[in-house]
Amino acid sequence: MPKVPILTYHASDIRGNAYGESDLAALAQDLEHVSREGFRVLALSAIAHLRLASPHELDSQPTVGFSCDDGTDFDFHDLPHPVAGPQRSVLNTLRSFHASHPGEPQARITSFVIASPAAREALDRACLVGKGWWNDAWWPQAVASGLMEIASHSWDHNHDALEPGPGAGVRRGTFRSIDSEDLADYQIAQSVLHVRAKAPNAGASLFAYPYGETNGFLVGDYLPRRAASIGLEAAFTTEPEFVHPGSQRWALPRFVFRRDWSSPAELARILREARR
Repeated sequence: MPKVPILTYHASDIRGNAYGESDLAALAQDLEHVSREGFRVLALSAIAHLRLASPHELDSQPTVGFSCDDGTDFDFHDLPHPVAGPQRSVLNTLRSFHASHPGEPQARITSFVIASPAAREALDRACLVGKGWWNDAWWPQAVASGLMEIASHSWDHNHDALEPGPGAGVRRGTFRSIDSEDLADYQIAQSVLHVRAKAPNAGASLFAYPYGETNGFLVGDYLPRRAASIGLEAAFTTEPEFVHPGSQRWALPRFVFRRDWSSPAELARILREARR
């Protein structure tokens, strides 16, 4: 039975330039690592589709998926980090990897982005350094590169740094509180349709729950019922487990850098387990 690890990064989480200090540094080394170990890298849209339609194809070769969350400009642009200095973006890290591995199939990554322009502007001030590094103009260019999918990470992340959203008394800072039709339409349906309109691509059929959190209403009712009408094929949590044929379609798991591995040796253990 195939076991596929999805490796997840937050490109703006930079505390230095060593592996354990920078998600971007870790991504560059992890691409090399999975290549040496003989894993193919598939886009998450391809993994989700194969899991549903042809799971035996995931068993033909060890497979890994890469994703990054939140969709800051560090996903696309090289930027001057105020502490760690110049940083190579997620997309340019992939370009560098392919330039040094010309004979290998293209590795692709899925960027789960926060859809709301107003939320990103506010979060840029509250959670980054207020330099306007949380934009969406690059989404179509990222798709056109052939190396990055753009997918939804909700309308505003239900982030506790933002003003209260719709629904009186809805708890911010968690996605478990998104437990009604109106709230789910606001956070999920609205964001998926916005991403698809802004950057049409295969990744627009995917959703990643903010904080990796979901609930019974979303997994067992809302998405099974509404997914077809909004064009969703799968949704991802951050449960630290492998995607396999028995994985719940609306709660596919992902491993997260720092929480689930923070060294090459720890990643090696995940890859060994994937082969068993």
